[in-house]
Amino acid sequence: MNKQAVKFWQREYFSAAYKIAFLNAVNLRLQAGESVGRALTSVVNGERNPNKLRDMVPALDAMEQGEPVATAFEKLGFFDRTVLAILQAGERSGMRDAIQTAAAHLTVRQQWLRQNALVMFVLINELISAVFAPVVLYREILPWIREHITPPNTPAALFRYEHDMALAGHLTLGLIGLTVVAMLVGAINVYRISRLQSTTRVLMFFSDGAMGVGFKLAAAMLKAGVTIEQVARDLAHQAPGWSRRYWMMVDQQLQQAVEPANAILQQGLYQEERSLLASHSNARQLASTFSILSEERERRAKRGRDILLVGGTMLTVVFIFLCLGVAIWIYMAYDNTLSAGLEALGNGF
Repeated sequence: MNKQAVKFWQREYFSAAYKIAFLNAVNLRLQAGESVGRALTSVVNGERNPNKLRDMVPALDAMEQGEPVATAFEKLGFFDRTVLAILQAGERSGMRDAIQTAAAHLTVRQQWLRQNALVMFVLINELISAVFAPVVLYREILPWIREHITPPNTPAALFRYEHDMALAGHLTLGLIGLTVVAMLVGAINVYRISRLQSTTRVLMFFSDGAMGVGFKLAAAMLKAGVTIEQVARDLAHQAPGWSRRYWMMVDQQLQQAVEPANAILQQGLYQEERSLLASHSNARQLASTFSILSEERERRAKRGRDILLVGGTMLTVVFIFLCLGVAIWIYMAYDNTLSAGLEALGNGF
């Protein structure tokens, strides 16, 4: 079936796990001694899902017409630009290593997305809990108490009751204000890092993780024979998170004919990273340097992730307990009001 006959909304979904398994299957056949063309053809023909096979037929057509293997991989229609660049370079430097590198690229991206999705889910739940606790206290609990409590009759008890209720309201507003300030500080921090105006901090651990992934992909592509210009061009679109902006700036510098050694020294790097990047003399050394930077960024990200999860949980618990403390104090004021009312009733008899 011709690929053009299939509408884009009719095409099958190819997950990241499927793409990794596909590349690994081709690599296994290469290790068994098959040529890359024969290995690709065998893996495609071995697909049991007729709809997926239908979508991959253009790759078989490309092989029959004698087009390059990298073109056949492109005709599959489900690999991103970075994978295709690695495979194109692999036709010159060795397709087996290129396929392993491409599979590693997809694996790294998948792991990064999974790790950060889980952490962000936990942090968002904690943030929602911390935000709603004082809001519910101020908008629901305080008005309910004022509506259902009968103020005491004695002037001293009435003054104490009004004072406690007003103080509880001020404390609750203070907690809401503290939450708003914390959110503003976080938003400003996110904005500055997104513009590469500051290096990352523990509260932005996932930017370290994203930069680490970008460095690892760059190292893999350079080792596969991809030029630094192609690396920057592809990662400007494919790198995750904040790493994408860094590579966009590198790509812009390279397009302006800036020397690669200077183009890679962009904002968003730590000082020690700048020193290390400035010391390379060829593409292979640059690839090794990016590998070292990737490991250090991943270490920073893991430490930041652990600190943020533990610290964020503890701060959320403390914050909620503060809100509960105000609620308990209000309840005690409610209880004291009842006692004062009963005491006044008894004195009347």
